[in-house]
Amino acid sequence: MNEEPLLPIELTQKPTFPAELWERCRKDKDFMPILFEWYKYIGVVCNIVASISDESLAVRDMPSLNYAILTGLLNRCSRLMLSNIRLSVMKKYGETIMLLDRSIYESAVIVRWLCLKDSDECFQRYLGHGVKSDLKLKDQIQQNITERGGEALVIERDMLGSIEECIKSTSLSETQIREMKPLPDLWSMCRDVGLSEKFYIGTQRMGSHEVHGTWTALRSHYLRQDADGRYRLRDHDVRPHENQFMVIPLIILDTLKQFIEYSVPNPTHREPIELIITESRTEMLKLTQEITSPDFELDSDP
Repeated sequence: MNEEPLLPIELTQKPTFPAELWERCRKDKDFMPILFEWYKYIGVVCNIVASISDESLAVRDMPSLNYAILTGLLNRCSRLMLSNIRLSVMKKYGETIMLLDRSIYESAVIVRWLCLKDSDECFQRYLGHGVKSDLKLKDQIQQNITERGGEALVIERDMLGSIEECIKSTSLSETQIREMKPLPDLWSMCRDVGLSEKFYIGTQRMGSHEVHGTWTALRSHYLRQDADGRYRLRDHDVRPHENQFMVIPLIILDTLKQFIEYSVPNPTHREPIELIITESRTEMLKLTQEITSPDFELDSDP
């Protein structure tokens, strides 16, 4: 008789809420208490899925470095999500959360793209893309040492040692890295994995305002305009927006589904986790629909 797989309790205990809380959220039109718990739960699910060992018999045979890249990116998503939870507890740092969101989106898209391509060459391009900057720094340090007559500073030797260690970890030669075909831009990756231009603009292009500190970001989060038109510094009072806690969980759940389908080929082995992902996605979609539906009603004001 086959036994049901034992799943961590953190996976099986999805958030539940009393009727009184639902009523209060609907009355106040503020669903953050519910979104907060779902966001936290899905961040933990992401961490647990990323923790599945490549030594498990259920995991497909693949280069260990490829699996480390995928699970490392998922761990990054999870940790940044849990950082957002910590920041949002104080009902501040909305602008900082937007910065982290952009990084979460990017890592999730890369995971989906790598799973879709299922190519060692694409994984190597990911490695080479990151390490090329290290090689440029190495070249600059070595040039400085040569101009100094071969004398190296202690900090330079330490940096060169760190760069060499990083290069070695990729199992690629310097020549391979320098000649490596670059990764496609993120919009191309989004297209490949079936994400719309609307998604890309909303998460990456608009998210770049916070990353680069554009005028849009300054007006939204760092300056206030007085009645006389003068700008003054804004206080540290940017509350997280509900949208920030609706979209990320859905993207992460879709990413986890693709990762599980890719890394665990036997449907029977992945079914228990897939069920949790599917049920969570259904609940998040219902919650999102309730929150956003008034936004798409016709505005009767002139």
